[in-house]
Amino acid sequence: MRHIMSRFLRVFLLAGLAAVSFGIASTALAAEEGLLSLHYDVTGKRLLKIEANQLFQRTDEGMAWNPIPLPEDVAGGQLRAVSIPSTDPQTLYIAGTSMGVQRSTDNGETWQALNDTLPSQEITALTVHRRQDEILYAQVANDGIYQSEDAGTTWKKMDSGPSQTVNRIIHSDMEGSMQTGWLYAVSDDAVRLSMDCFCGWRPTGGLDAGRVYDVAYNLGDPKRVYVATQQSLWSSNNGGQEWQRVEGDDTVLVALTLSPEGTLYGLNHKGELLQSEDEGQSWTYPDA
Repeated sequence: MRHIMSRFLRVFLLAGLAAVSFGIASTALAAEEGLLSLHYDVTGKRLLKIEANQLFQRTDEGMAWNPIPLPEDVAGGQLRAVSIPSTDPQTLYIAGTSMGVQRSTDNGETWQALNDTLPSQEITALTVHRRQDEILYAQVANDGIYQSEDAGTTWKKMDSGPSQTVNRIIHSDMEGSMQTGWLYAVSDDAVRLSMDCFCGWRPTGGLDAGRVYDVAYNLGDPKRVYVATQQSLWSSNNGGQEWQRVEGDDTVLVALTLSPEGTLYGLNHKGELLQSEDEGQSWTYPDA
């Protein structure tokens, strides 16, 4: 473990010396394709899907996607993220551009805006802490990453974040952090990693796979991480230090999530749901 920590910290220092350019064209593409997102609700045993500015749910037993009511101001922006606390399936957090962060404690029947101490309502990514339900992380466009320790009532800027636009962000309780875990941030070009003490960002291991879409990890084995790219699926056994291309049918997914039982779920460009029971080597349409 000391060897792994040493490697992480050395790469953090090296990455801090590198300047990274910002791509306007890739940002526009990210916004367009960011309409599709997938999240697994561990406690409620259901999938949540963002598609065409709407939020849908689907239980393990059911085949149909059922809409979840959203606040009216979602129509004026772009819904980008949904996240659920690990112990409360009735509480939903959503975020997006021109709508900020909003919370429902009754599965979408009513909503409350949580933007009073945020600098803007332009949110590109959001996640709840893996273990601590009151802690949230939000990426504010052209500003940085904000943290709330009181379920979104107040926010504090923690870090300027990666230079590239962050399209996805997830919290992991993988060991080795100097605080409670790690944050993975997905941009068009890479997956970046930071301890949640915000001690610096670094790219994960070499991932020469074109456009990067999404990241997910195994809750029972957090070092097992998957990345969806335009060149199929990649995986890592050491938290993203090294990546291996998953040998399979080269299915391209733009959204990715993982159930505690190990089932991988993904959405293709059409928003169609696929699943894999063999770590991404083959994919099937559960509705077929």
